[in-house]
Amino acid sequence: MSIQSIITQLAVLQEEITGITRSYDETPDSLNEFPCFVNFISSGEIDYAPSQRKLQHIIKMQLRVTRADLPSAENKVRPFLDLTLDKFDTNITINGTATRSMIVHYDYGVLPWGRRPYLGISFDIEVYEDIVRTFAT
Repeated sequence: MSIQSIITQLAVLQEEITGITRSYDETPDSLNEFPCFVNFISSGEIDYAPSQRKLQHIIKMQLRVTRADLPSAENKVRPFLDLTLDKFDTNITINGTATRSMIVHYDYGVLPWGRRPYLGISFDIEVYEDIVRTFAT
């Protein structure tokens, strides 16, 4: 599979989470629907074995729930931690695009977009691909 296919399927799964109105598999110019996920590649590693390339991607899944200046903002964010963890614990292959995946870290707090602060959660998901290849000699 490709990294684009993985991120597209992340967005498909995110939109299945109760309360999520939009998930982006490409960086949008602006955000108008909330709560929403914005997904992008953070880093990765490559390893090789005989006839195999092993990729590890770290993908940021940033969930922006509401404007940070609203008094009720923090209460609106809390449920999405468990909802997101539960969704990805039950689909570790990301709809068949990865060998396995797991959310390994999250940061809870203000996530700016443009000039506006939003309250949300930034998740790091590790995604593994084992690709069978015939390498040239």
